[in-house]
Amino acid sequence: MPADPPDDALLSAAEVAAWLDVDERWLATAIAEDELPVMGYTSDGRPVVVAGEVRAWLRRPDPHGDET
Repeated sequence: MPADPPDDALLSAAEVAAWLDVDERWLATAIAEDELPVMGYTSDGRPVVVAGEVRAWLRRPDPHGDET
């Protein structure tokens, strides 16, 4: 995973977690609470997000407070 994927890169939750160096459960919470837009799902039901959406989400104030 590149340190800074392009805005149009489609990423799995695991790739986003590795990129941001966070626990996948933290990311799953953001997705489940509809705070992080999901672009779609893989055939086995795993969410896919766009890197640009992740960046926009992170710029919002306090996405999850002290959960990291």
